[in-house]
Amino acid sequence: MTNQDYIRNIARLKEIEAIVKNPESSLDRIDELIDETRKLVAECYGYTRSLKQKVDSLSDMGVDEEDVREE
Repeated sequence: MTNQDYIRNIARLKEIEAIVKNPESSLDRIDELIDETRKLVAECYGYTRSLKQKVDSLSDMGVDEEDVREE
């Protein structure tokens, strides 16, 4: 997953949120969106988790997170 994919997934999750909040949305439609939401969240979680692991690996090399933020 790339940063662009992540941004696209977040945008789609916001669209899904609007559909779910709309009282005119059918329950069947919402049921379909649950599976899509689960997939999108799993992808985003995996992506952010991989970024965290990269930052953690910097700590293992003796680079402080504060040093990285300063750059």
